[in-house]
Amino acid sequence: MAEDWLPGPPPSPNGADADNGIELFSHDIRSAVADVVGGLRLVDFSQLDAATAAQLQRVSTAGESLARLLDSALDQLGGARSESEPVPLMAILRNLERRWSGHARERSMSLRLDIAADLPTVLHLDSAALDRVLANLLSNAFKYADWGEVLLRVDMRSGEELRFRVCDQGPGFTDAALERLFERGGRPGGQTKPGSGLGLHIAKEVATRLGGQLQVSNAREGGAEVSLLLPRPAWAWAPASGADLASPDAPPVLPDLSGLTALVAEDNPTNQLLFTQMLDHLGASWKLAPDGAEALRLLSGGGFDFALVDIDMPELPGTEVIARTRALAGETRLIPILAVTAYVLQEHRERIYDAGADGILAKPVGSLAGFGQTIATLMLRTRGAAPEQIEPQPAHRPAHSEGEHPNFCPERLERLISISGKDGGREFLSRLHADLCRCRATLATAAAAGNADEVRAQTHVIISLSGAVGALPLQDLANLANAAAHRSEPSESQARTLAEIDTRLAGLIAAIAGEICARFPDATAPPEAAG
Repeated sequence: MAEDWLPGPPPSPNGADADNGIELFSHDIRSAVADVVGGLRLVDFSQLDAATAAQLQRVSTAGESLARLLDSALDQLGGARSESEPVPLMAILRNLERRWSGHARERSMSLRLDIAADLPTVLHLDSAALDRVLANLLSNAFKYADWGEVLLRVDMRSGEELRFRVCDQGPGFTDAALERLFERGGRPGGQTKPGSGLGLHIAKEVATRLGGQLQVSNAREGGAEVSLLLPRPAWAWAPASGADLASPDAPPVLPDLSGLTALVAEDNPTNQLLFTQMLDHLGASWKLAPDGAEALRLLSGGGFDFALVDIDMPELPGTEVIARTRALAGETRLIPILAVTAYVLQEHRERIYDAGADGILAKPVGSLAGFGQTIATLMLRTRGAAPEQIEPQPAHRPAHSEGEHPNFCPERLERLISISGKDGGREFLSRLHADLCRCRATLATAAAAGNADEVRAQTHVIISLSGAVGALPLQDLANLANAAAHRSEPSESQARTLAEIDTRLAGLIAAIAGEICARFPDATAPPEAAG
């Protein structure tokens, strides 16, 4: 049980042989756990009865929690420090719900999550440690309540402090228990329930390491209530002194894939584990197909928002899976597909795109941010809208009431001008204004003539210019128009996108002209762009 497990002290052998032994030992343990987790991920839960599927899902989620715990413990044995990574809060809560809902049913109880609307999208902390605290609190609640409902309520206090409350309908804590609650071995005698009382001791220790605290009380209407309180510095990204969101030390910007379902068609167990863990981290749900025939069967049934399809698979190669999917009837044939391959030479890419792939994800995949942004780009190009970005949230966010601008990012423009210097800044703004005017006029002509090649060329330039000054809505539209021109999409749809680009270009051009006049009063006012 979660509340009874506490890692013992590490062994104390000395010397290089001991270090080598730990490394080999860690490798073997991780390999064995990966086989267990990977095997469970291959189970097709849709072929099982509901009760069996729920229990296996619980075992699968618990296995992944065990894998994270073992990783942390083995890293500590090897002297490594665990680094916190950005993780969507909903992904953490969904995994807890999967694991503990089965536990509740087993005890004829229920688990309910009450999640407030104003929560941060992403947490920058050790997610395995947070999972460990909450797992111990939930385990205690189910053990000692023994009936009714266990509630996990997540909300914010004063907009800064993140609070997790676990409430049960049991007898609550006795006075004797409250006096020695967090002590190791502090459980009072005369208890009828099994256990050593380590659960809250572990939770308290880990909560303190996270930078939070635990609060325990008996609810007025009966039952116990245990809260984990995390102040903003404990869950938000803390930049180095003087750094901002554009700092090289800032965590990567990730897409929030919550609510999306992916098919992962991959036969290699290591890649299966890698891709599904990254999708978990980004908040997406997924189904796994270990060969091409199974991938085609699942895709034919629909229900997916996008698919990752390995090109080299048994039963049916990935190019055939993609081509047959494109030949299906109805909306299923339009599913966004990323081909996954280590073969990225031009001849291979052409064959993959000819089969109907929307993009290529090159192996090996070494970056969560790169993986996520590839999927975000895929969704933008094929669905017209990218997932929301999980922006780094600093522990102390500066106010920007006067710096906000609807057409560009003032901070990014300021950095570009400061790099250029005063004289160079004037030239930079003048050239930027001229380039934007030229793009707008040329794009309007190309759109009127139906010249797809020129639309691609001009939107490519707009993507670069708008990205440089942080005009992200304009950049997204230019990406969409550029991809549509490549795909020869219907002119009516393309015309609406180009009209919106023209409107936003006009706003950006006027804003840059205003910047030139405000910064350099002696400058000649830039000419108006062609309408």
